[in-house]
Amino acid sequence: MSPGHGSSRLLAAFLLLGGVLAAQGKGPVLGPSNYSATMVIHLKGGATQRMAIAKRGSKWSSTVAMPGNRSMHQIVLFDTKMMYMMMPGMCMAHPLTSLPPAGVLEEAYQHHATITDLGPAKVEVGEKSYVCEQRRVVYTAKSGERYDMRVFTANDLQNFPVKIIMTNHGRTTTVTYENIRLSPPAAAEFAPPVNCRAMPGIPGMPRPH
Repeated sequence: MSPGHGSSRLLAAFLLLGGVLAAQGKGPVLGPSNYSATMVIHLKGGATQRMAIAKRGSKWSSTVAMPGNRSMHQIVLFDTKMMYMMMPGMCMAHPLTSLPPAGVLEEAYQHHATITDLGPAKVEVGEKSYVCEQRRVVYTAKSGERYDMRVFTANDLQNFPVKIIMTNHGRTTTVTYENIRLSPPAAAEFAPPVNCRAMPGIPGMPRPH
């Protein structure tokens, strides 16, 4: 999974998860208002890919390590509907005109998702144990693509999704979260960069009109 393609798919999955929380009345769209955490993507053969993520209000960011001791930093500003991707010597900007956080999710979950409560569950993530609520979410996009997720939200962390198991195209991906903090991250982490050039189209992301 390449960093750019992987991060865009994970962003889409996280938006779907935000719809789960909103639809269940358990929290605001996109989960807690503020947090930082380490997203751990569990790959085949026991390998993992780690991504630092953070959210402050309607602003979201991620940082993922790249080969050569480099990193890619991504900022998504839902209020201005913009995404910025920064790598050494490069900065790209992409408008998200078709992704307002509330309207799209509300419409999607009214017409395209089935959510089933599976009851309480105890989840071990890293060296921590969480008492969670478990839900199954079956989501079918307008394109016909189907996502089947089991989502574990921690009762003591404002229903933060500490574990997600997602099946898509016959493949199952498990994502867990470590080092979770619910305090607001520094505002500077979400400051939009200047002098970014337009970003080419990203698979799975809407194009500007």
